[in-house]
Amino acid sequence: MPGSLLRFFVEEEHARQFVAGKVRFGILEYYRGIEDKRRDANEGRSSVYFKAPQLVHATYTSLNRYYILCTAHPGASIPCLMKKYGRFVVRIDSPIALLERIKAAWQIHDLAVDRGAFVTDVEYTKDELREPDPYFRSPPHLVYSQKPRSDEGDREYRYLIKCKVDVKRAWENHLTLTLPDCVDICSAVVAEEQAV
Repeated sequence: MPGSLLRFFVEEEHARQFVAGKVRFGILEYYRGIEDKRRDANEGRSSVYFKAPQLVHATYTSLNRYYILCTAHPGASIPCLMKKYGRFVVRIDSPIALLERIKAAWQIHDLAVDRGAFVTDVEYTKDELREPDPYFRSPPHLVYSQKPRSDEGDREYRYLIKCKVDVKRAWENHLTLTLPDCVDICSAVVAEEQAV
C-alpha cells in the first residue's frame, strides 16, 4: 500500500466531514444502479474466464454484504479523477492509521464480523482470461476488488467493511462510521497541489 491515498468528493462539505471523522461507506450493490460516472452494473460480482480445454466463465457473489470507501493511489491522474469523482480532494496521509480507526469503530457495530474491516487494491481483470484453479472457481476476493480494465486509470484502493449475513435486513445504501477527528492523518489538497 502506498504511503498516502486520495479521496475525491463532489461536495466540499463532505470532504470536511471526512476529515472530521465522519466516514461514509456505500454498499457494493448500490453502485450497480446509480446514474453517474461511478456506475458499475457488475459491482459486487466477480467474473473471470478459464481456458481448459474449452472456455469456462466463472462468476462469484457473496452472502456477506460489503460496504466500500473508494480511494486512489497518489500517482493516479488527479485532474482525471477530479473530473470523474469530484473536485474536492482529501489526502489520507496515513492509510494504516485510518484503517485502524475504521476497525475500532466497526468492531462495535451490530453488523460487524471478526476481521471485517480491511483495505485492498482493485484488480482490473473483470471478464478476463486467467489460469484456472482445480475447481474452476473465481477467486472469492474478486467480489469486492475487481473492476474492468477500462477503469485501470483510477488506481483504486478500497477500504471495506464486511457485514454479517442477514437475509431479512433491508440494507441501507450508505453507512457512516464516526471516527475520532482525522485532521492528524488527513488533509485537504489545495487547488495548486491538484494541478501538479
